[in-house]
Amino acid sequence: MERCVLFVFSMTSVFFREHLLGVVYVHATRRVGAEDCEASCVAVRQRLNTCGFMVCEPDIDPSILIHRDPRAWEELLGWRCIEAFLERARGVGVRDLPGLVDYSFSAPSTMWILLAGVEFVGSYASCWEDYVRRRRVGMGARTRFPWLDVGVELDVDIRISPAYLLLPFEETKRTWQRNAPTLLRYIPEIPTALDPHYYISKFFPPQLRAFSARGYVWVANTKSRGRRNAPLAEWLYWLNTRRMPHIDMMLGKFEPRSPIDMIIAKDCGGASASCRQNKRRLKCLHSAGV
Repeated sequence: MERCVLFVFSMTSVFFREHLLGVVYVHATRRVGAEDCEASCVAVRQRLNTCGFMVCEPDIDPSILIHRDPRAWEELLGWRCIEAFLERARGVGVRDLPGLVDYSFSAPSTMWILLAGVEFVGSYASCWEDYVRRRRVGMGARTRFPWLDVGVELDVDIRISPAYLLLPFEETKRTWQRNAPTLLRYIPEIPTALDPHYYISKFFPPQLRAFSARGYVWVANTKSRGRRNAPLAEWLYWLNTRRMPHIDMMLGKFEPRSPIDMIIAKDCGGASASCRQNKRRLKCLHSAGV
């Protein structure tokens, strides 16, 4: 039994020892044999990798970090990831999931530092590894808005998704200058680590913000220099709801702003099969990394 206790201590961090030792203690008080002790150790191994870190298997890309909805974190990250994130956020005063979501939303470009010790597995592991280990985030839109022919050309050049806020602005400024000059005309410095939503909301071009009334699907299908404006539609949705539209679509929570958006709301209101397939279709975009 002593050997099993030592294994638990060697494999876990302070944050998890109390819970795991509680499991071992139950076995000890019941005077179980060596086989049961080993079974407990195997269960611990399944929750930890060989380096002693919690294994996280997210079902979403890192843009969840700017999605201010704790329930979405629970559903798409799961408590194994959340516990691992919380352990590393204790040093900045975070104690629970709502606090973690608020911290991530207000300082997104610092999260790669916070998550440096987390091990990622599963279909989205490469996206998270790229972000945490290599500071790479795809700059393009994540949302697959329905195609419509609206026949409108806008004089706007914003090809960067809000998800790019996950990287420090000072290290990605040239990418912003090349791919979002319209936005930088009004906001020369993007405060990616200091409440970017508040700051961007305050200075975002009002004439562009007004397009929300036409509907996000309408905005996404307008064109600028031959490109659809899906990134602009994502910005408008994120500024209005504090959530990423592709995640709301996955969970059946998409909020329409006009009748044209009911195309999405009707299809995704109950997280239909076509919306759930968006999870499988979503790619990890690697362009314009640091």
